[in-house]
Amino acid sequence: MQDNVILGSIGHIDHGKTSLIAALNGFWGDEREDEQKRGITLDLSFSNLSNGIKNIAFIDVPGHERLVKNMIAGAFGIDYALLVIASNEGIKPQTLEHLKITYLLGIKEFLVILTKTDLASKNTIAALKLQIKELFSHYNLNYSIFECSIYDNASIQALKEALFLLPKKLHRDLGCFRYYIDRAFAIKGSGCVVSGTLLDGNLNVEQKIWCCNLQKSLGIKNIQSHNALIKEAKSGQRIAINLAGISHNALKRGYLLTKKGYLRGFNAVEVCLDLHENITHNSEVLVFIGSLKCKGKVLFLKNHPKYATLKCDRAIFSAFGERFILRDENKTLGGGKILSPIGDPMKKKQKLAFLESLDKEDFKTAFSILLSAHKKGFGLISAMQRFGIPQSEAINIASEIQDCFVSTKHLVAYGKQTEQILEKIIHNILDKNPNALLSPALLSQKHAWIVEDFAKMVLETMHQRGLLNKEESFYISLSFKENIQDYLYKSIYETLQMQGFEPIAPYNLYESLDIDRATGNLVLKQLTREKKVIRLNHKLFISAQSLSQLLALMRKILQDEGYLELNNLKNHLNLSRKYLITYLDYLDSFSDIINKEGRRFKKDQLC
Repeated sequence: MQDNVILGSIGHIDHGKTSLIAALNGFWGDEREDEQKRGITLDLSFSNLSNGIKNIAFIDVPGHERLVKNMIAGAFGIDYALLVIASNEGIKPQTLEHLKITYLLGIKEFLVILTKTDLASKNTIAALKLQIKELFSHYNLNYSIFECSIYDNASIQALKEALFLLPKKLHRDLGCFRYYIDRAFAIKGSGCVVSGTLLDGNLNVEQKIWCCNLQKSLGIKNIQSHNALIKEAKSGQRIAINLAGISHNALKRGYLLTKKGYLRGFNAVEVCLDLHENITHNSEVLVFIGSLKCKGKVLFLKNHPKYATLKCDRAIFSAFGERFILRDENKTLGGGKILSPIGDPMKKKQKLAFLESLDKEDFKTAFSILLSAHKKGFGLISAMQRFGIPQSEAINIASEIQDCFVSTKHLVAYGKQTEQILEKIIHNILDKNPNALLSPALLSQKHAWIVEDFAKMVLETMHQRGLLNKEESFYISLSFKENIQDYLYKSIYETLQMQGFEPIAPYNLYESLDIDRATGNLVLKQLTREKKVIRLNHKLFISAQSLSQLLALMRKILQDEGYLELNNLKNHLNLSRKYLITYLDYLDSFSDIINKEGRRFKKDQLC
């Protein structure tokens, strides 16, 4: 497997970016007719250079000031920036803007390529190098300078050798892939194809893809990397994906592909800002994140110059630490990084402390704040999105927090206040029904936010404190004195008998008696085996006594009125259709009954 390095060629228009890449690998852009006529790159262009050990992927971005949105889409996710400056023209406006944008996107390593050296004197080049040194002194960046001319093979070869020596960048492993689409198109005979950079995680052809923006699952026909079919793509690799189950017209630049269930979208995210221009509270901006462009507003947190809420005109499926750019129609205003990509219910003071801890990557403090904010616990499955860390690391951090219960099975963390809330729920159940048979399963069924191992811990703690008794696998009130199995059998059977012709569905029956479904199902199966209860369908169980009375009534109606159907049965039984239809269907199971288009007759009545 080759090491992959992604380089973005940036710089002012007509400074020779595309010509330089062509000299390195022979690729002349996308060869679009309008690009050929104008002699400039209008959109992103992709190519590569390989020596068999290392693969260098090039993203050539447009240098025109009106195409900065395309430039940002290409710069997002690169490992190194090739800042191309024409020796005979020097530093120009887009040189400065592209440098600013890549800096704001977190790119730290630059190769400054002085092109067209054949058109500039040595003194001009020396003066330009001093200007570059002065320019980079304003940024905390690493850079090296190369002098090149496409007509000087030695300079091109020296640059090639330097590129192959670039170390591979390590990409975070979040346990989930993320992939922004930068192009979607159709290929005859293959269908929909998208291109982009695999930002996090790996992707193989067996996986299902989830398009966050469409909330749609997609299949993979094949994956290509620089025209070669591959079975698995690695994090940080440029790839094209041939998708199944969708038209290319349904996909747009900026859509995010990932694994289902890992990323949630929010219109508002909390950010740390790095502003290069003055922005006031509630300013309208253009937001660039990944290859996505959208409109947004900047809402400063208590007039704090660094932390703010970024409110966008659409849902953003972002992750912690993700970089973004802010612009107006004319210039780059600044950028920053996502601190809280998930909307959390917090007071302003609490939120400020939360963002400060996230900015310092003090996740233990951030976890503690979340436990206070989420009174019903919060999911660790979202650790990748929240903190940019795998779930295993999130479990370890949560486990270190005092009075924090971590469900490793269900990936949920609960604070001390949540334990107190659950205790109150248990007391309320017993106040209403002293005969409730409490179990972890029952509490989880009553409240979706309660996972069973957390419920078991709270029930066991209450038992140890003498607040509950324990019989078999159930936790019961101190006043409960009956035999558990006898109580279960009697309560379910007697309840069904009392309900007569309108027995409620089993799950509702169990809910009313405060017993869990698995326990209730066992008792109901026993009653049906003993034929004390008859199952008419998966939701309707009726006592044999009530069913016998019902059959006698239906046969009497048949005898008196000559037929039986929905309407005349309803005249005698004021029941809902679900009951009436089920009872008529059950009557059809008898051999002496004939059903003619919904009207029932006895055979001897038709003779």
